[in-house]
Formats: sequence, structure tokens, C-alpha cells
Amino acid sequence: MSDVELSDDVRAALRELVDEIGAVSARIVDHDSLRTGVPARTLPLGGGEYLRVELPTRHSREVDIEAAFDRATRQLRAIRRRWEVARLPEITVAPGATPPSDRVSDRIVGYLRALAAIDRASNAFVTRGSQLIASARNPDELEATRWPFLARRALATHAPHSSHGEVVDPDAYAMSFWYDAALVILLIDPYAVDFVRHRARQVARELSNLLPLLEPDPATPAAIRRRPPTGP
Repeated sequence: MSDVELSDDVRAALRELVDEIGAVSARIVDHDSLRTGVPARTLPLGGGEYLRVELPTRHSREVDIEAAFDRATRQLRAIRRRWEVARLPEITVAPGATPPSDRVSDRIVGYLRALAAIDRASNAFVTRGSQLIASARNPDELEATRWPFLARRALATHAPHSSHGEVVDPDAYAMSFWYDAALVILLIDPYAVDFVRHRARQVARELSNLLPLLEPDPATPAAIRRRPPTGP
């Protein structure tokens, strides 16, 4: 287990919450008595840990804050179980504090390498639209012609009872997720479809937290000078 990877998972979960509700900050603390003078909510995570979220004085009524809190606490507890740790690192996230993109890319490649290491797999790719975001290893000439085709098929189809697409070929598996993203795995026939599907969905959940961190910050809108009123 890597302490850096654990910290990145926690940071991504806090980042998602901060961005969703427009929080001033979100942090992991080991007590619930912290006072900063800013309106805040402190939510128990179990094991003597808390999620403390400092809130803006105003927020959009369109945002369901309670639902966001519930998702965040569930996600943080799941991270603690997945990494089999007693305590989460005490991390604070505030607007604008995003990790460097190269570090995020390294995390994505790490997940793809783990996926490509499962039985019968040879390589794994994550795409966004027609763009290759990352791969477990550099594709050879044949693989370079296959992943675009498989990604397009996954984005163009829908699995039963799902809004996402799925492609199950004798030598490949692909699924769509997030916004126009696809996960492609090249395999050797025969392979266990249910096992590959399960692992792919696990990785897709993690990538859904990482891919938004690669998005560029929105450009600052140009200031528009108000025109003086004109006479009749």
C-alpha cells in the first residue's frame, strides 16, 4: 500500500464534495470541537474520525447538501475499508487546491497497469471521446488500431438496464462511463467475462474521481464595461 495513493483517494473524495456544494473547505479531523468562526458541519466517519466541511454563507438551493454529505461520508468509509487502514490521513481541500496533472496521470496509469495484470489481459486503455487519455503500456501497431474502434462501440451502445455501453468480444472488453469516457481491455480468448466486468467497474469508479482533475481550470471571463445610458 502507498501512503501517497491513499492520500490521493481521500483528496479526490474531498475535492468532489467541495466542488459539488461550493464549500469553503473540507477536511479530515480527529475531533469534533474545531472552531474557526465559519459555518461548518462535522460528520462522524467512525473510528474517532470526522469530516468537517466549512460552508459558504450562501449556497444554491439546487444543491442537495445532505445528499452530498451522505455520499462523501460513504465514500470516505469505503476508502478506509479498501486500504484496510484504521485512520485516514488528515487532509484539507479548498477550492483551487488541485493536485498536479502529471501526478493524476500517474495514478490513472497505475490503475490501468493493475487492470492489464489480471488473468488473460494484455493491455488497458482509458479514452475520452476520440482521445487516448492513458494506457497500461504503449500500444503496438495492432493495438493502436483496435482501441479507437472498441471505444467508439462502447460509447455508441447501451448495456441492458444501464445508461452506459458495454462491448464483450472474444478478445476484448470495453465499457463507457463518466462523460464520454471509455475503458478498453484487450484480452486473450477465453476469459471470465463476469470477473473482467467486475474489475473494470471497480477501476472505472476510481477513474471517475481522477479524470475531472485533468480538466483545465475555466478561463476567467473577460470583464465587460457597462455602457453609459444613451439619450433618446
